[in-house]
Amino acid sequence: MEYKMLYGIWIVTFALRMLSVTAMTGKVLVVSFDGFRWDYLDIVSGIKNFPKFAAEGTYAEYMTSTFTTLTFSTHYSMATGLYQESHGLVSNYMYDPVFNESFSPRCPTANDQKWWGGQPIWITATLQGKKAGCLFWVSSEVEFDGVLPYLWRKYDNSMPFHERVDTVLDWFAYDDIDLGLIYFNQPDKAGHKYGPRSPEVAQQVRVVDEVLGYLVDGVRSRGLDSTLNVIVVSDHGMTNISLDRMIEIPRHADWSLVEQFVEVGAICHLFCKQGQLDVVYEQLARVHPNMTVYRRDDVPVHWHYSRNRRIGDLLLVMDEGWSCTENKTFSWNKNKGSHGYDNRLLSMKPIFMAQGPDIKRGYEIEPFMSLDLYPLTATLLGITPAPNNGTLRIVQDMIRKYTPRTKAVIEANNAPVATPVFGISLMTTTSLTLWRCLA
Repeated sequence: MEYKMLYGIWIVTFALRMLSVTAMTGKVLVVSFDGFRWDYLDIVSGIKNFPKFAAEGTYAEYMTSTFTTLTFSTHYSMATGLYQESHGLVSNYMYDPVFNESFSPRCPTANDQKWWGGQPIWITATLQGKKAGCLFWVSSEVEFDGVLPYLWRKYDNSMPFHERVDTVLDWFAYDDIDLGLIYFNQPDKAGHKYGPRSPEVAQQVRVVDEVLGYLVDGVRSRGLDSTLNVIVVSDHGMTNISLDRMIEIPRHADWSLVEQFVEVGAICHLFCKQGQLDVVYEQLARVHPNMTVYRRDDVPVHWHYSRNRRIGDLLLVMDEGWSCTENKTFSWNKNKGSHGYDNRLLSMKPIFMAQGPDIKRGYEIEPFMSLDLYPLTATLLGITPAPNNGTLRIVQDMIRKYTPRTKAVIEANNAPVATPVFGISLMTTTSLTLWRCLA
């Protein structure tokens, strides 16, 4: 009797899994245009390929990134489906008090797995027999327990955009990869230097608009349009900043009580010397009406940004357009645009649109969290996702032939449970833990 019950459960589980992947092509390309603010589509004139791509597929007015809205952190959240407190990459720059080390994109240990919790989608795919190719996506050079994508390149900022497109599309055409990810650093670079509403940003938006058109033509010319689903996203938006809205933190606190200070403009992390947290908090709490100071445990729950040791003892969160810094003379403070602010701000919202044989045409879905890209991509690939914070509740509707496995799988993640991932404690969800069991 027990054997028959177990066999019956296996049959039901297998059937549920097959329902969700039947008729899927299993081919996905994810394209990221760094810093492409959602409303550039309305602000910038002379663009045609983004609107056409959206109209012929599925689009959302915008996505909501994880907090903080920084390049490395948000890209890694899209790749893993995890909040930043969960995967541990809490900023482009950070300090780990256990390692007693600092992280930056160019530090010697940046590609050590110790910094990166969770499981990126290309590792999930590889471990389940899929072939993945990554071109310049954040963390694609990191070995996860000895595993790398089937094809990848070291980051080369000078590689022309058309060459990037041709490289990845050729991987699909000639190397038969199942999953591809590609990254472009514009219009973010122009946004920082000139500000989001500058002519220079408008020009770079037109440049990447042409690149998208080149990509679509390349998909068709290689005969990939009947099998390849293309997802186009960005990581965050952009807003104006200026020197007259910048607060130098050492002017307002006893710096001898601070162990480490990590600044990224929109937020700053302070690690205090033992026993000095309350003293430093009182020194900074009422410094300026456009700066809010939080103890780590008091960071608002909606940011999911408190349960990680790399978040400072004190977190300084700036209002839009304001910056915190150690010294105004630092070179990056000369920029006219920045991001990293509250992910609820419209100026921080990124884009989302998708097109392909498994994607509905002429369909608009409501805005959703960028975390949901991970389970969405896993579903399109026909693979079982690792534990994650994402949900299919909204994005499932864009898939032409998707059949939900169970209501519990797609419900919003409201009941967190602690789960260890690569040694970093994270918060996944009851519904997604159930999803993993059902898959």
